[in-house]
Amino acid sequence: MSRAFDTLQLTGRARTHLQELTEPRCTLHRDVVAPFLAMRAAARVAGIDLVPVSSFRDFERQLAIWNAKFRGERPLLALDGALLDAAALSPAERIAAILAWSAIPGASRHHWGTDFDVIDAAATSDDYQPQLAPAEYAPGGVYAALTAWLDANSTTFGFFRPYRTARGGVQPE
Repeated sequence: MSRAFDTLQLTGRARTHLQELTEPRCTLHRDVVAPFLAMRAAARVAGIDLVPVSSFRDFERQLAIWNAKFRGERPLLALDGALLDAAALSPAERIAAILAWSAIPGASRHHWGTDFDVIDAAATSDDYQPQLAPAEYAPGGVYAALTAWLDANSTTFGFFRPYRTARGGVQPE
């Protein structure tokens, strides 16, 4: 990356470090665009249609996601991907459950435009709704081939999978 983030960029309150793509439709840090497109092209040769389903997310979007999960208006998942009943959890338990999958607004890696959640669009029908849950990416899951390909190739393009191993922090959303 060519330069450090300023405070507004780091916390998702500025877009000055970003570039919007139309194909695939996503918003990434300007220094990530070329490596991402190269990785996408290599994946296509392997029969994988690498599509980001979530890329840059500003502070307000992260706040909306967080609040909707807390209020039970958006699915709240356990670490294994099982659906939780937000109403059955104490406020502290709800917060802990949210933190398993979503960063606090202002602290999301998505604010940087360097992190993105991807699927293999070639592995599913157009009406499939990705959950981005561990089972989808595990052996036998709909995105198992994508996982294997990313494990073997992502570092070639300068990427890594920070949540490949649970470390007690947020997981991909």
